[in-house]
Amino acid sequence: MGSTNASPKWRIGIVYSSFYRELIEAMKKSAVEELQKSGIVQSNITMNEAPGSFEIPLIGRNLAEKKSVDALIALGIIVQGDTHHAEILARESARGCMDVQLMYGIPFGYEILYVDRIEDAEKRTDKGAEAARAVLAVLCGKN
Repeated sequence: MGSTNASPKWRIGIVYSSFYRELIEAMKKSAVEELQKSGIVQSNITMNEAPGSFEIPLIGRNLAEKKSVDALIALGIIVQGDTHHAEILARESARGCMDVQLMYGIPFGYEILYVDRIEDAEKRTDKGAEAARAVLAVLCGKN
């Protein structure tokens, strides 16, 4: 997924969960580095904290509704526990982000990791960069 036609004027909103802060920071860093490497200026990248992954779609929708972003990136970590709660959170956050993407016609890169163990997430903190590449590829294709 190349992003050579990225416009430095594109506004990217990163919406991230407040859980597992250290790992989320690494995911945010990889996303920002990828965006900047592609030509997006730092001042056009906004950070938006959500209480948890479940609230990410709502915050993304608010940003899209205000037309304050050209693309969104969701970053979170959901760890499976002893109940089905985590599965529900993961499914509904994915559905919510997809709904926002389709309703507002803007890409919503989705890297809310749903893992069995936190160690699985530790190995995937570069996923922020993947989400950045995905939204840039969609934006480049729209122009």
